Amino acid sequence: MSVQSLYGVASLIATTLASLVPGVPGYLVTLLADLIFGAILLAASMINTIVLIWYERKLLGRFMDRRGAMHVGYAGLLQNFADGLKLFRKNTYMPSEADRLGFYTGPTAYMVSSLVIFGVLPISTGWDNGSLPLSLLLALVIFSFAPLFIFISAWSSNNKYSLMGGMRSAAQMIAYEVPILIAVVAVVVVSGSFDLTTIVMEQQNYWFAIPLVLALIVFVAGMLAEMERIPFDLPEAEAELVEGWNTEYGGMLFAFFMLADYLRALIGSILIVLLFLGGWTLPTYVPSALTNFPLAGIFWFMVKTYLVFGVFVWVRASLPRVRTDQLLRVGWLRMVPLALASVVLAAALVVVKCLPLIGCVPGIGS
Repeated sequence: MSVQSLYGVASLIATTLASLVPGVPGYLVTLLADLIFGAILLAASMINTIVLIWYERKLLGRFMDRRGAMHVGYAGLLQNFADGLKLFRKNTYMPSEADRLGFYTGPTAYMVSSLVIFGVLPISTGWDNGSLPLSLLLALVIFSFAPLFIFISAWSSNNKYSLMGGMRSAAQMIAYEVPILIAVVAVVVVSGSFDLTTIVMEQQNYWFAIPLVLALIVFVAGMLAEMERIPFDLPEAEAELVEGWNTEYGGMLFAFFMLADYLRALIGSILIVLLFLGGWTLPTYVPSALTNFPLAGIFWFMVKTYLVFGVFVWVRASLPRVRTDQLLRVGWLRMVPLALASVVLAAALVVVKCLPLIGCVPGIGS
């Protein structure tokens, strides 16, 4: 049994457990492998999200010439668990005039939809149980549900500050979803597929970040806006709107929002790695010793993901927040034309099959 992928590990565990009970049908072994894979997937996504928060705290500390989290656990590794325990113990109060259904459904749906996306993102060969032909489209569709859940949470709170934050969030996310989708079209034109696994395999000789650098810039800027990170954190805007659209939330519901925000940051980093940085693969000229050890694909994939998130933190530490009118103007009047230009460039690359500074590559656009 191969253990070069996470699903291979789940299958190995399921087969080992089934061997302890004679006569277990094959379909039950497969079902057990799927359940184990789902449990590992949920645990891996949550653990990576918590580590991501610690990673940002430490990086921001270095950028600001301080140490960041350091008192709870070694190097502050347990600080996030302490924060989660504190929020878990706090009561959740709902305003008397709030809509109960929307107040509790919004953060729950926001959290669940963020987790569901991990089920369609391939992290290495065999990460999921079968290849999804439209996995890229499905991931983007689920990712775009967030404005609806955020607006429902804001409106149901019966708070004008929350409603203003929710309207800001919806306007911002919708404005930047358009250039994101257009930039994705450039990747699809060059790779010829909506399957994320196929897109990654098309980058074995060269990463799309090189020929599609314009699409990469648009996609990264759009993801920063979708994740509501500085300089595009206007929906929260603590100095202006208290805490934005989640002002009335506390306890675990507030923790849901914060955790979902970092889940989306992790998803955004993963999508950038899959679409532009070769996913779990390394260039063919890299020594085989770096790619042949167990779970090598997952290891290199996570290294790339954390490096991309490190760039997000770098941007947060370097840039101030922009105004709402500036954000929307850039989204509609700058990002959309740049995204369209990236599609034209991708089409030209497919036709001429050449890359700047590298020369003609027969495999491009195949």
